[in-house]
This record gives sequence, structure tokens and C-alpha cells, in this order.
Amino acid sequence: METATTSTPLLLPTTCRSSCTIHNTDTELLVSLFADRVLALASQTGKLGTITQASATMSPFDGARNTAVSTLLGRRDDLVSGAITRVVSERLQRAGDERPVVACVSLTKQAGAVEAKAVADALAHLAHYAVTRSP
Repeated sequence: METATTSTPLLLPTTCRSSCTIHNTDTELLVSLFADRVLALASQTGKLGTITQASATMSPFDGARNTAVSTLLGRRDDLVSGAITRVVSERLQRAGDERPVVACVSLTKQAGAVEAKAVADALAHLAHYAVTRSP
């Protein structure tokens, strides 16, 4: 997996990009860190796909942390995109980053649960790398 990191001072976001093959399918991954959120993209089709957002919330009753996921654009019944976004968000929360995650996910129609988990893990790894390496 090749990873390139670009960091520009002050105004522009830190961006990490990776091209890899997941279960014999070329996959493009990109993570950009903005001041108020993290943008994560995973595409096997060259398209943006379904756009979802995950945000950490605290329960007012017991203080437990929850991750709320919502679809911003695209297929409302696309549970895979929401699951991938949740994995990325929760990985960043464990690293201490509370920013909401906006994710664009477009997998091939043949992608099943195993492929989706592999994409989620790869994207979460890249996001964690970006957050821990950003200035």
C-alpha cells in the first residue's frame, strides 16, 4: 500500500492518499483533515458514492459515548457506507480525535461483507495515520 502525505501550513488541510488492491479490486483511499471535520473517501468505481457523516455523542444519562451516523447524499439504504464511516469515526475517537467524519464510499456491486470490512480497516488505518502525523 503506497501512502503519500501532503502538509501545507495554516489554511490547507493535511491530506493522505493511498491506492491499493483489496480482494483483487483497485481501491482509492483519501483522507483530508479539516479544522472542523475529517473527510474520508474510499472508491472502487472512480465515483464518490454515498456520502455519510458520523459524529460522537454523549448520553445525557450515563455519559456513554455513542456514534451517530446519517446519510447526507446518496442511497439511504446503503448500510455498508454507514458502517465504514462508523469504523473510521470510532478509530479516530480512540485516538482522541472527536471531529465528525464525512465519508464518501463507492464499492463495486460485487463487494460483500469481507471486502467492505477490508475497505473499512484500510480507510480507518489511513485516517489514523493522517491524524497522528498531522502537525
